[in-house]
Amino acid sequence: MTRFIHVLSFSVFAFLLSWGYFVAWGQRPEPPSQPNQRTNLIAAPQSSQGLRTQRIREGTAFKDMHVFFRQIGDRTALFTVEDNQRFMCHENLTLERILTTIQDKPERQFWKISGEFAEFRGENFVFIRRAVAAPAPTAVVP
Repeated sequence: MTRFIHVLSFSVFAFLLSWGYFVAWGQRPEPPSQPNQRTNLIAAPQSSQGLRTQRIREGTAFKDMHVFFRQIGDRTALFTVEDNQRFMCHENLTLERILTTIQDKPERQFWKISGEFAEFRGENFVFIRRAVAAPAPTAVVP
């Protein structure tokens, strides 16, 4: 019986010792994968005060905004027909359906959309909730 207690005590001691080692090892900061690797901090881009446009508050809803879309790199921007303001779009299913429709039917260039604005780092983004193909705008002759 004494031998069993010694073996059990040794086993428990070895388990606690190895468990303590792994807990302490897990708390060490991870070394960089390459010796020359640099870590860049995330910082907001600096913007000049002269280039700022009027921002629209986060969560502001809009309805029946007449727009058209353009690809800018791998993102999609929308431009308002009335005053040619540019807003980047949040990717969602509604935007995917719009882009698929434009690809399948290129004549559908103009849309009436509803949704809400979002803000990130001083720029407005648009989250589209509803979209309907719209006719091309007519030129107003004075």
